[in-house]
Order: sequence, then structure tokens, then C-alpha cells
Amino acid sequence: MAKDREKGPGPTGRKRSAADSSVYRHPDAGTPPPATPRTPPTQTPAQVPEREPVWARKPALGHKSGRAPPAKSAPRPAYRESAARPDFKATPRVWAEKAATHPEDGLPAVAEETPGALEFDRDAQRRREVRIFGRAACLAVAKDRVNAIRKIYYSRERSRELAPLLERLAAARVGFREVADEDLTRLASSQHHEGIVCDILRKEQAEFASLISQLAREPGASCLLALEGVGNPHNFGAILRSAVHFGIRAVLIPADSALTMAGAVYRVAEGAAERVPVIRYEALDGLRADGFKLVAAATAGECQLYRDSLPQRCLLMFGAEGPGLSAVALGSADMRLSIPGSGQVDSLNVAQAVAVTLGEWWRTSR
Repeated sequence: MAKDREKGPGPTGRKRSAADSSVYRHPDAGTPPPATPRTPPTQTPAQVPEREPVWARKPALGHKSGRAPPAKSAPRPAYRESAARPDFKATPRVWAEKAATHPEDGLPAVAEETPGALEFDRDAQRRREVRIFGRAACLAVAKDRVNAIRKIYYSRERSRELAPLLERLAAARVGFREVADEDLTRLASSQHHEGIVCDILRKEQAEFASLISQLAREPGASCLLALEGVGNPHNFGAILRSAVHFGIRAVLIPADSALTMAGAVYRVAEGAAERVPVIRYEALDGLRADGFKLVAAATAGECQLYRDSLPQRCLLMFGAEGPGLSAVALGSADMRLSIPGSGQVDSLNVAQAVAVTLGEWWRTSR
């Protein structure tokens, strides 16, 4: 039992305890008045509602604050097993949503695997894109087909020159990055990148039948170039550059040719790879109906350049260095043309022979 603590002398001269100080007493009163419970006048003690202690209240499920959860719509039925999210890392695919609705719950149909052409094909994506390098090649694409650019890597030395192009690419949300020279060499697989590398979409080329149809509606001087057996990309790029310079209508290659529009071709062509069609063919005889003469380049031809004039509408055929044109091509030609010279070397490089011959056709046809 707690002892009374001294609070000092009271009015009567005796000591007050803590219990005495809790109730006021008149000095003349002998005993304190009886304590009576305080209740509202309109309620009896039995009518006072009992309140649940705060510590005993439980919050609503999922709500720490104890507030009532927001109203929810009816739960969606569980998805079918085929609605599981595909593993894109393991097997990249294209997933499409069907237009029909789920037959059971009326919800949109779940994503299902799309077979056939819609499947993601990395090889097809690579065939659609090509990595090119070289200042003139990349700037030609930026001028003629800026929407074909997918990404640009460039050196610090090129940043000021490329600033207007980079602003356009940023507005179109096309990526670009400034990298070191050694990174450009690795990206281009060549030291001749000239400070810029681009990933672009390949240019769509016309079909051979479409070319013939267009040539039938274009009278006048016109020259086509056909290559057989040429496989060096540097020679191919140089030929494309000469073809554009001398106004050649198209460059034709066999349907089974291994020639492709690779990055080295773009660099050597100096922008010409974008500005002349490169079309594959099966046979060339159909050009005669449109007035074209087939002229085959040969080391020992009965016709000589500069001495015999070239037809205004002609198809010039060139073969690979060494073997030259096949016997079939030589036999199908209307003219076999040689390039006279000093005789100190057997022949010219195929790219040089094309440039010399195209230059003479340009001079005589104008």
C-alpha cells in the first residue's frame, strides 16, 4: 500500500496526503460528500453504448489504414492456359491479338502464337537492313532516304558536320551515338569508315519485267549495264559510281549472282549505290524488242571502241577479270567490242573498262 507523501501543513495544522488533495473539503466538514456517478440526463448507465477499444479494431482486408476498400467490378475469369506470357528471350516471336472475342467470357481473345510469315525472323530482318560506312555514302542516304536510317555511329570530328542531320534524327526518334575511332573500325569491319557508320534499310529494287515496261515508254538514247561473274565488292562499287556519273539507266546482275549491296560497295560507290537501280535478270533477249543492241566486251572483238560507234540504245555486257564473259553471252551479243591500247598489259581492270566504255557512249550519244 502506497504511503502518503507529505504535501506540507494544511489549514488545520495536520499533514495532507495525496488522497486528501484530490477532493476539496471545507475546513469545518468532518467527512467528504459521497461520490455519485455522472451520467447524461437522458441516458441511464444501462443505455450507455459500449465502444470497441481502438487496439481491438481490425483494418479492412488489404488496407492498412482501416478505411473501406474502393468498390471493385466483378472479377475477370481466369485466362486460358494459352494466355501465358510468351518467353521472348528463349524464342523471339511475333504475337498477335485476334479480332474475335473469347467465346466464354466475352473478353478480347488472348494472344496466341501467329504461325508463318508473322513469326519474327532475324535472318529476314538482317536481309532488310545493311550496315554502310563512308562519308559520301551515308550522306547520300541521308539526302535521298533519311527515313531509311535506323542508327548512326560517328566520331567527334564528324559531330559538327552532322549536327543538322542529328537534329532531324532526334525529332524522328532515331538513335545516334558518338563513339571512338576504334569502335567505328569494329562496327564497319574496316579502317576506311571515314568517321561514320550507318544502319539503313535496303532500297527496294524493281523487277526486270517492270524495267522493260518502263524502257518501252522511254524512247531515245538509253544505256544499260550487265555484269557477269563480277564478285569483287570494290570493283562493283566503282562500277556503280561510273554508271551514275554517265547516266546509266540500270545495272543488271544475274539472278544467281553472289553480289550484294554490302557496306564496302556503298563506300567505294561514294553515294552512287543509292542512285542507280541494281536489278537481277534471268535472260536479256527481251530487250531487243525495245530497240536495244547487246554489246559484249571482249579482248579480241571485231569492233573497237573509238573507231566504231556505240548504239544509242545499247546493253553493255562485261565479265570478270581473267575469264571474261561466257561463251553463251558472247554468242548472244550483236557486237563484240574491244578497247584498243598500247598492248603493254593484257587488259584493263573491269571497273576501268566499264568507265572508259561508258564515257565513250556518253560522248557519242549526246
